[in-house]
Amino acid sequence: MRLWAALLALFVSTPAWADCPLDLGHGTGVVFYSDQYMIAMRPEPFRIEVGQPFMLIMNVCTKAGDAAELVRVDATMPEHKHGMNYAPTIRALGDGRYRVDGLLFHMPGNWEVAVDVRPADKPGAETSRLTYDFVLK
Repeated sequence: MRLWAALLALFVSTPAWADCPLDLGHGTGVVFYSDQYMIAMRPEPFRIEVGQPFMLIMNVCTKAGDAAELVRVDATMPEHKHGMNYAPTIRALGDGRYRVDGLLFHMPGNWEVAVDVRPADKPGAETSRLTYDFVLK
């Protein structure tokens, strides 16, 4: 019984992961994180095709469960040492939710999406970069 109480106390005192809006709907998407941030991301359309534009639906949060600010999104092909031919646009939807339009992977291969974030309550704060890899065939 004491073990159960200790586990319950630990659970209650830990940052509330559920407060961060990681559910993107449709039961799809990925979550990636750093020491300070958590990002949930889902492409629309879900299947990314070579040469076809797509967008990313993103929820950006601190590990404490607070909304964070999405500052920049870019993608590169590290093996080819070049990036996308288009600059995406970011639209804030509130509470750490974002829509990133204008993404296009113009060739198959490994793509690294870089996401720059910072605390929402500190607009001048230093940004942190998180990355996620897509493999496009």
